[in-house]
Amino acid sequence: MCGIDIEKHTEFGKVRDIWNDHCYENACLCEFVRSVVMNEDMLDEKNKNGHGIMLQDLSNIRVLVSKPDFPFTELTQRKKCSIDFTQANSNFILGYIWLCPWKIEKKAHLSYYFIQYIDTRIAGLNIAEYMIDAFEGGRGDRLLFPYEVEFGARIYWKRYFHRVYQVTNKKQLKQMIKEYELHDYSVKWENLFDVLE
Repeated sequence: MCGIDIEKHTEFGKVRDIWNDHCYENACLCEFVRSVVMNEDMLDEKNKNGHGIMLQDLSNIRVLVSKPDFPFTELTQRKKCSIDFTQANSNFILGYIWLCPWKIEKKAHLSYYFIQYIDTRIAGLNIAEYMIDAFEGGRGDRLLFPYEVEFGARIYWKRYFHRVYQVTNKKQLKQMIKEYELHDYSVKWENLFDVLE
């Protein structure tokens, strides 16, 4: 694990807010659009969605953007990275969350949001966990759940649910779904059930 202070060296928010409110280099947004959003390479393991499907909602996608002082030189060579550093000089998008277009209002001013897709562009920095925590804001008034646990992400979500919700088996996951009333929203967690005892 690298000791980079993610909070100090990044900014998290909607694409439109970050680029409207700050003097960030547009080239890194273009790199993200080319490399991720509009990626047409079916065999590219660095990008599993692309094909323009996120373009309709680009301004609302939450992104984690590196500030100009981000210490990229401290990353080890072994860190898996899918950023094309030749396309921009600073302010690279390190990770992103594409939310489903709905949210669920619960009692006591609690809202549930659902992840349509989440990915990081540098491995080993706990960027996904940081973005989820940043989105939830620690206020307790909104929670972020995966809408669908994809096959390739099942181990990540298994660890996440264990850490955050103390879910370690199928019975506990069923209980959590019942307690949060998630069954009404047809979350697709079959792959998560498959890796639990």
